[in-house]
Amino acid sequence: MENMVHMFGGTKKKSTLVDERVIFFAREDEDSPRQDILGKFCNEDLKAFKSCMAANGNDENKCLETKGVLDKCAALAFKEVNGSGPGKWVY
Repeated sequence: MENMVHMFGGTKKKSTLVDERVIFFAREDEDSPRQDILGKFCNEDLKAFKSCMAANGNDENKCLETKGVLDKCAALAFKEVNGSGPGKWVY
C-alpha cells in the first residue's frame, strides 16, 4: 500500500520495498546447467561456436553464423528440457 500512495502523489516518502538488485546467474560457466544441456543436445554446434570465439578474441560479432546455428539448436533443446516434466532434468 505504501507504493500506491507514493505513486499517486500522496506522500514524498519513497518505498523501501522495491529491491533493485541485479542477480547474475552462472550461464557460461563450464559446469552450469545451461552448458550441460547445450553439451548434451548441441555438442558439435557448441564446439564450433566456442572455437570461433577463441579464434576471434571472444568477439561475438565475428561468430554470428555459428551463434545462429547454436541458437536454433538451443531453442529446440531447452523446449524439450522444459517440457520433459518434473524430475527428468534436476541440477
